[in-house]
Amino acid sequence: MDLEIRHLRVLNAIADAGSITRAAAALGFTQPALTAQLQRIERALGGALFVRDGSGARPTAFGAMVLAHGHGILTAHDDLMRDVRQRGPDDSDLTAVRLGSVPGPLTAVLVTTARQLLPRAEITLHTCDTEEEQLELLATGRLDFGLVVDYPEYELTLRPGLGEALLAVDPVFVLISERHPLAASPEIPLSALSGEPWLAGENKDVRMRAQFRAACRRAGFAPRRVQRLSGSVVFPLVGQGHGVALAHPLVTEREGVVVRPLAGDPMAVRQRVVWAATSPLAEHAPALHDTLTKAYWAEAQRAGVYWEWLEGKGRLPTVAGPSDAE
Repeated sequence: MDLEIRHLRVLNAIADAGSITRAAAALGFTQPALTAQLQRIERALGGALFVRDGSGARPTAFGAMVLAHGHGILTAHDDLMRDVRQRGPDDSDLTAVRLGSVPGPLTAVLVTTARQLLPRAEITLHTCDTEEEQLELLATGRLDFGLVVDYPEYELTLRPGLGEALLAVDPVFVLISERHPLAASPEIPLSALSGEPWLAGENKDVRMRAQFRAACRRAGFAPRRVQRLSGSVVFPLVGQGHGVALAHPLVTEREGVVVRPLAGDPMAVRQRVVWAATSPLAEHAPALHDTLTKAYWAEAQRAGVYWEWLEGKGRLPTVAGPSDAE
């Protein structure tokens, strides 16, 4: 793993806070997520950076050296980004659009939409491990627009200076084998899957997992087994009857696998377009949101099971206009 600016910010936050827990709160991370990030950084650098005990976290001698160099790098980087943000929207060199997303069914749609809206710009995509990472990159000006996913009752709070526009709030569906006894059901109660092994991709979103566990508790059971696997093998394993999996409703059916709604909508996913309000590209946010919304519902219509479900429920798109976080 190469050391990046975001890693230096993590180290700086821990040193300033004197505690991983306090640093996680300041960065908008969960404490386990920040601990895991610190461990990856320490493995990459080859040594412990902090002594962690009951009183908090303090730099080791090695950590103090890294922090000293990192402070100079962060200062230079922040000076650069300040100058970049001061460019006017009419500057002739505004030709790069940096997009971010945790991999999902709308990631490619986001790129396509941006290229349609800004055909002369160079579009780049950064795929993030977590939504917290993506929000950090947006807040620090390293991304222009992000497609941010969270979950009702488990929402991500935006940092000051970020704008947002709601794209959609969708139910969570389930993938099952076409040979499963419930495959012919138009909707499946979550409780009917209480005895199934659950197959999950390598998603690091703790909020999604918390929502799933809470939904299972409300349905009266604890998941029998949750196995985390590469996303590329989830569909084949489900198709061969080795388990079931949660899915976004835009996911299309594949050979041997059907997508089914969960009765009563026990889980939901929310999608937003987020941007830095001070970015020179912020003026394009309303147009990007409108274009992406049209593309999103075109995708929903192509996802036959979801479109039929929407029609059957009489549901209209849930869309809100852009706003800036205070």
